[in-house]
Order: sequence, then C-alpha cells, then structure tokens
Amino acid sequence: MSDQIPLGLIGISHKTAPVEVREKVALSDDEQRATVKHIVENIHADGCMVLSTCNRTEIYVSNNNIESTIEHIKSWLNEFKKCTDYTNEDITYGLQDVDVVEHFFKVLSGLDSQIIGEQQITGQVKDSYDLTHDLNGTDTMINKLFNFAMQAKKKVHNETFLSDGTVSISFAGVELARKIFSNLTDKNVLLVGAGKTAELAAYHFQENGVKNINVVNRTYARAVDLAEKLNGKAYKLDDLSEVLAEADIVISATSSEEYVVTSDIIKPISKKRHHRPIFLIDLAIPRDIDPAIDHIDGVFLYNLDDLHEIVKSNLEKRKKEIPKSLKIINDFVGEFQKWVSMNSMNTVVGRLKKKLDILRLNEIDRLKAKLPQNGYKAEINNLTESIINKVVRQHVKSLKKVAHDPEQYRKQVEMILSIYELDTDN
Repeated sequence: MSDQIPLGLIGISHKTAPVEVREKVALSDDEQRATVKHIVENIHADGCMVLSTCNRTEIYVSNNNIESTIEHIKSWLNEFKKCTDYTNEDITYGLQDVDVVEHFFKVLSGLDSQIIGEQQITGQVKDSYDLTHDLNGTDTMINKLFNFAMQAKKKVHNETFLSDGTVSISFAGVELARKIFSNLTDKNVLLVGAGKTAELAAYHFQENGVKNINVVNRTYARAVDLAEKLNGKAYKLDDLSEVLAEADIVISATSSEEYVVTSDIIKPISKKRHHRPIFLIDLAIPRDIDPAIDHIDGVFLYNLDDLHEIVKSNLEKRKKEIPKSLKIINDFVGEFQKWVSMNSMNTVVGRLKKKLDILRLNEIDRLKAKLPQNGYKAEINNLTESIINKVVRQHVKSLKKVAHDPEQYRKQVEMILSIYELDTDN
C-alpha cells in the first residue's frame, strides 16, 4: 500500500499561458460534462473534477494509477479540443499527491488567482464541483478534497485580510463613496458618458444598493440605451447643470478633449446645494473634470491616479496577508493528510482483521476433531475472537499515534503488511 494521496491534476493557467491559449483550451459547460463522462466511463478514474474559467482550466483526478490516467486525459483533450496544448510541457503543469491538495486549497482561497484574494473563484469552483457531482463523477477523495478546501477558504477569509479592500479600478469609486456617504441606497448617481467604463462603474454602485442612476451623454440615443439598462433617466449634455444639482455622486468617463465639468458649472451648484457633499469620480483620459473643482467646499474629486493608489495600497495589504493565509492552508493540508491516513488505516485494519480471522477459524476447524461433543466450542470461539480483537486494537492504537507523521505512518503500515503477509494490491 502506498502512503501517497491518490490525486493528480493537469492544468493550464494565467501563470503558464497567454489569454489566447487559455481561450482556446477552455471548456464550456457542455464540454465539461463530456470530459467528466469520458474520464469516468472510458478512463475509469475513481473520481474527477473539471474546472474551467477565464484564467485556468484544470482537471483533478482521483485514482491509484495517476500517471497513466493523466496521460490518457491529456491525449483525449488534445483530440477533443483539436489542439496540442495539453501535451505542451511549456504551458501545461501536472501535480500529484499532496501537491494537488495544497494547490487546490490555494486556488479556492484566492492565493493562486491573477488578482490575489479575489472571491469569484469560489463560486466558479463550487459550480464545477456541483456539475461533476451531479454527473456522479466525484468519489470520496474528491468530495473530501472539496470539503476541506471550503473549510480552509472560510478560515482564510475570516482570519486574514486577504480579500479586503477593492483591487478593481471601477469598484474603487464605490469604496471611496462609502467613506463620504455612510449609506448609498438613497443617493443619486449621475453618469457623464455612456461608454463601457461608465456602465461598469454604474453596475458596481447598483450592486451596492444605489437605486437612482441617470445618464448624460453628448449622443442622446446612447444615453437612452444605457439609462434603460439601469432603470434610470437619460439627459442631453445641455442639461448637465440641471441634473448635476440633484446628483450626489458623479461618474464621468467621456472621450472629450476638454473639461466637461468645470468650476463655472460647479460653483453655483454648490451654493444652491448649501455645500451639501457631492462626490465626483473622473475616469477619463484626458480628464473630464477640472481639478480646480476640488477646492470648492463640499466637493470631493478623485481621478484615475487616486483610484490606482487605492488599488495599489489594497494589493500591498493583501500581499502582507499571504504568509498568514499560507499557514492556514498548510494546517488544513496536514488535516487532510491525517484524514487520508485514517481512511487508509481502516483499509489496512480491515485486511488485518480478515487475515487473522481466517487463521483463527482454520485453527478452530483443526481443533474440532480433537474436542468432545460438548467441548466448549462457543467458549473457544469467543476466546480466540477476543484475542484477535485485542491484537488488532493494539495495531490501531500504534497507527493512530503516528497518523500525523506520513513517513512514520508509512513504515508502520509496511511493517503490518510484511509481518502478516497482507495483499498490497487490494
């Protein structure tokens, strides 16, 4: 019996391949289902899980013959995706044994993500696991791997700041707005511009409770289109002064070569609002908003450089949490190894009990002919069974003492297998 964990994986990720390769090898939901079906039915793996996102495609396999299984999967994927990438060692990585466990825990916790600590990966992994599980593609090993990883991720999230603070430019504005307005739900947001940048920022504000979002744009038809998506109102650029007076938060992202929001526009609006706070986010290059506005009472202006500094600061904070997060991951890897040891212990003990029981019954059969008709057969049976159970319990006790140490555990198992001549192939 091997002391290794019967897990393996192959993968292509943002660390090994550019986006054009990752797009080519990515597996759709239907392709993931086909892959799971092939691995289970044709390759006869014990269990598997297929994870495919924009940043990685990874296939996890549980099997006692990992190397052969992985090679079969690589060849099949090349044929299935009509490529040679899965056998290209420059971009494809493979892991086995405890390295798979550590890698998967890091993936689920956001430590292996392109943006450290991002939380989207958790939902993506869960969807992949559910898909495979629904197809009866997982086994006890894969199920336990996922469950332990979820526990590790939860502890990392609760006990570190690995996921704290936005590291997205478009979301940084929301974080800043919260510092100025404790509650965003009753605030009016105005988009100056109707492009993708303004739209993405608007969605972030919606996700954080903002209900009223209006749009001002030079091309009125585009303002109407975006306003409909956001359940807001559309205005022409000529109406800018009017709608600015009612806005609490302004997001400007146009392609104008000149300032769209100037001091001449803001000064009278600020007086009319009695200097009630107005928060302006300038996402344009060149800038849309006159920087001189920042000196007007009640006006809070931030541009792209300000947002980049926030993102940079938050990334640095996350990086400082990596050692603590890794300590948690390593602790859970150790717990998983203990579980594997205990699981294999049950197998070893079962074989030992079976072997000793056969020996016991054979000896009783040989003794039967020498015993009188009422020769204490029940007592002998109970006595020998009790002796066997005590021997087995002693071995269980010994194995449990070294379950935390894989090397010592392996030696104990090998000793039991050797002494009792147990079959190592079962």
